[in-house]
Amino acid sequence: MEKEKEPHQLQSVVNTALSGRKTLKILDAGCGYRGYKPYLSLPENAYVVGIDISEEQLRKNTTAHETILGDIQSHELPPAEFDAIICWWVLEHVPQPDKALKNFLYSVKEGGIIVIAVPNVTSIKGLITKFTPFGLHKWYYRSILGYGDHLPFPTFLRFSISPAAMRRFATKNGLSIEYAELYGFRVDNKILNMMVRVGRQAIKLLTFGKIDAGLTDFIIVLKKQQASTTDVYCATHISTA
Repeated sequence: MEKEKEPHQLQSVVNTALSGRKTLKILDAGCGYRGYKPYLSLPENAYVVGIDISEEQLRKNTTAHETILGDIQSHELPPAEFDAIICWWVLEHVPQPDKALKNFLYSVKEGGIIVIAVPNVTSIKGLITKFTPFGLHKWYYRSILGYGDHLPFPTFLRFSISPAAMRRFATKNGLSIEYAELYGFRVDNKILNMMVRVGRQAIKLLTFGKIDAGLTDFIIVLKKQQASTTDVYCATHISTA
């Protein structure tokens, strides 16, 4: 069982995967106003394309060289175009993340990588988020975390983006897993931390230690090794499925 820890070695894995390429084209999927930059560094020769459904967020974005107003679930991305696709804390907010994943697979080059960060839906935090109303989320952000006007987006957190489901997606589509890590974090609230500890121990006991519900977040890097049956997946299928 993995211990509670912060993610490590991710930057090194990304650097290795992108090394030796004269030009780099990166898709920042669901880029918002700040994109990947708080979490990852890219080589200076990287040309970044940002896609988001919010025109306002795209106007504020300063990390992308080019922006696309579109939905990552249905936008007609070009085939085998990107050396890397980065999707950071986005898939939990879309109702059909499986369509977004297929879209990424279609548009990443062979030898390219897909970098995904999502909440762990099978954690205490993930299950509470998934099964509580959005109004409660807004109250928590405003009243407990003190975020004011910076409120969360609606969250679907489908089980199709659970760590196990993501690994199955990789196997099914001939992707190698270059990096995968579950990790947890603490919040600055003694009552909440106590509740998490109690719930975490209870779930460990009930599952005979197989599930650690305190590991709240998941990062995975998938590499497209070779052509697969998904390569016939076309933009028409994406937009009409």
